[in-house]
Amino acid sequence: MTQLPQTIDVTGISLDRLDAPENIACWSGTFDGGEITLLIEPAAEPSAQALDAAVGAISDFDELRAAAEQFLASELAGDSWGLADDQRALLARRPAPFDEPEVVVWQDGTWMIRFAESPLAMAEEYGIGVLFAGHVPVSVEDLSDADEA
Repeated sequence: MTQLPQTIDVTGISLDRLDAPENIACWSGTFDGGEITLLIEPAAEPSAQALDAAVGAISDFDELRAAAEQFLASELAGDSWGLADDQRALLARRPAPFDEPEVVVWQDGTWMIRFAESPLAMAEEYGIGVLFAGHVPVSVEDLSDADEA
């Protein structure tokens, strides 16, 4: 197996390699406004698509975070998620009830913003995510059953 770098630079942000199972390569770092993690499985150096997605997410982070928050509030307010009235009321708060954002990028260039903190019950333990297609939020990622995968 090729030796993977301990540090990767993405737009001047240093991402450090994290301990992970042998089949996964993971780099993480912080930037103004959040954290970013490259999650590469099977373990390899990040692809051009992954690096491009990371650059785009970091460069436009403030707008993307706001879009993710709006998307979550809109989607979760619908009946399909089955939130109780008190949980739906939290969605009307300003600022939105989502904090500690982390950009997670995979090898194929798909990515999401995961909010590690939220008072919503479904965000317990692992937070809640918004999957993007480019710069457009496309789905809510319910991470509440992440251990069951």
